[in-house]
Amino acid sequence: MDYSIVPIGGIWNSGSFNVPLALSDKYIKLASEYQLKALLIILSTNGRNSSGEIAKRLGITAADAEELMEFWISEKVVSADGILPAAPPAACPVQAETDEKKTAAPIKKIQITAPVLTPKDIVAAAQENPEIAELLNEAQIVLGRTLSHNEREMLVNMVDFYGMKTEIVLMILQYWRSVNEKEHSRAKGVAYVLKIAQNWMEEGIQTIEDAEEKLKSLEKGDRLWAEIISLAGISHKKPTLKQSEMVLEWSRNFSIEMISCAIEQMRENTASPSLPYVNKILKQWKKNGIKTPADVAVEKERFEKSKAPKQAVKGYDRIDGEPSYNLNKIIENARNNTEIKY
Repeated sequence: MDYSIVPIGGIWNSGSFNVPLALSDKYIKLASEYQLKALLIILSTNGRNSSGEIAKRLGITAADAEELMEFWISEKVVSADGILPAAPPAACPVQAETDEKKTAAPIKKIQITAPVLTPKDIVAAAQENPEIAELLNEAQIVLGRTLSHNEREMLVNMVDFYGMKTEIVLMILQYWRSVNEKEHSRAKGVAYVLKIAQNWMEEGIQTIEDAEEKLKSLEKGDRLWAEIISLAGISHKKPTLKQSEMVLEWSRNFSIEMISCAIEQMRENTASPSLPYVNKILKQWKKNGIKTPADVAVEKERFEKSKAPKQAVKGYDRIDGEPSYNLNKIIENARNNTEIKY
């Protein structure tokens, strides 16, 4: 399907402004959604604006707006407080072509606070977007209750702010419900759901297939967690997202037998169970190429030998061996005033 801008009326009634072609050619991929929005705001106000005004129009904090603009400052597209960036040195055409082929530097990850929504904002969002209205209704069915304001705000932001598909949002809600049904005394709140949404966006989970694979991975992590805390002697509790990722990383590199070996070493060397200690052991094993219980035994034997007392230098006795002198003879010679020979 082809698209064309309607040349008159509608969007043109409030005026127009120039947009650099590089915005669609280069930065449409490099810049984030909110970085692009912030630059459009500046372009629409004759090339000048403040972090406070940008924050107000985007519904974010001034600090977040300043962090967004750091990208455009680093790209020498805008300046801050009237200070122009230094012009880059001229490069010959061959060098410029070579630089383009190099791998681009990783883009700094921007942490942006989701906007605070009033009940009126939520109603307006549902009226403007039928998918959000349907999501709010479906969410109540999934959770089996009326949604709180915080939950409605969360769902709207997951779609409007994080750009998630409503189907994927519902899958996260179903997982959230299953987690809370298993852990009545340690129910997870809205922050837990938002953290999942942030992690999934960072991992590039955008399709239902990706979401299903991720949920299978989380469920595997939950089962592995239950087995590990039983082996480690830790009282039962639900893992945090960070702990789930940690044990999944263990399973990607080691068998449960090797994880058990690491737990056993932890129990031998610590007064109380410590999974960070187990994590440290497994990281060291991975670094040293230790992959089997036999490898662990060899490493343990080598370590024990390194702690054993070293043999004495030739001409000297070991301190734990038999003395090379007769103490009783020395005492007797001293009493008789005889010459003592060593």
